Amino acid sequence: MKFITAFILVMSSLLPTTAIAAPSSPATDSKVMEVITVTYRSPIDYALYQYTTELLAYFRLQIQADIYTQARSGSLQMGQSIHRQLEADKSAWINPNTHTSWQDKTYSPQFF
Repeated sequence: MKFITAFILVMSSLLPTTAIAAPSSPATDSKVMEVITVTYRSPIDYALYQYTTELLAYFRLQIQADIYTQARSGSLQMGQSIHRQLEADKSAWINPNTHTSWQDKTYSPQFF
């Protein structure tokens, strides 16, 4: 008797979940099956396709490496240019009386 009572309780608790899990959407009710088309190629065609795919992948990697190299060299050149400009500005602030050659001759005491 206990077994039948336990069985009825388990079945009554599982009944709503089986009703929810039943397929009821129109997409699953349709009987249309998916069709897959397979095209067989000759070994030469496949080898050519594989070679082309590998070549394009290698070319793409080369382009990415070149872009990285050009960006890095451009950044280094820009940094060196900014560094040189800052060094020139720093030396101008440290030595404000530095003159070029024509200024040295013009402002030196021997010409007055």
